[in-house]
Amino acid sequence: MPEVVTVDLKWDDTKLSLINKNATAGLFRLGFDIAAQARRNAPYLTGALRNTIRVHETSDSNTLEVIAGGTFAGFVVNYAWIREQGPNRNPDTEHYMENAANTIMSGNYLKKYFGGIV
Repeated sequence: MPEVVTVDLKWDDTKLSLINKNATAGLFRLGFDIAAQARRNAPYLTGALRNTIRVHETSDSNTLEVIAGGTFAGFVVNYAWIREQGPNRNPDTEHYMENAANTIMSGNYLKKYFGGIV
């Protein structure tokens, strides 16, 4: 009968906790950078649209949203989606959210935001 060889693997809870903390911090940095880029990309008439671009942590702690539109300082901005899709007076401002995500998440963004854990 052949011998059975076993290897015991144990989680290092301290290291796992640190990985989770670093991943969360990287996710927030990524979200805030996308929001900042989206503000730069957004069409500008009154500034109301740019002022509604924000980062929102959902009830699911693993999800972060970058949101545009809604109510800000008494202004109702219900045209965020329309401006995202276009047509806009300046075509460079169409897809301001999508382009922001593409800009920030290009190159070696995994190393930049999650460098210690990837």
